Amino acid sequence: MSRPIKIMLTTLISLTIIGIVAIILLIYVDFNSEVDGERSIQDMAENSFVTDEITTDLADGSFVRIQFRVVTDESNTSEELQEGEFFIINDAIIQELTVLERDDFRNNLDSVRNKVSSALNDRLNDGEVTDIFITEKTVQ
Repeated sequence: MSRPIKIMLTTLISLTIIGIVAIILLIYVDFNSEVDGERSIQDMAENSFVTDEITTDLADGSFVRIQFRVVTDESNTSEELQEGEFFIINDAIIQELTVLERDDFRNNLDSVRNKVSSALNDRLNDGEVTDIFITEKTVQ
């Protein structure tokens, strides 16, 4: 074979291999999944639930009425928490909230979320709570 035909065949084989690899990547790799550890809103909604409204007293004598959306890392964890919602979630949340004061709910909501999240994670067998969102809050 002449040199130009060898170069042309090598180029065609190389382009074919690159095309096959690109097709395989497009079919089997989900490029829309977590980018930089961020989850999609749809994924978070599928692995979350809203608690009942919880009312409890605070350390300074006032009381809070609050509701959370609990987001977990997987649906099994969300189901585990929902099955034991009244026993696990309410107990954990009330224990964490009763030692707080009115100012914590006005100026320090991140701390409230972190405390509730860690309290729920302590009670889970598998999985973890990844996010806590406060959906309703009334302090009186």
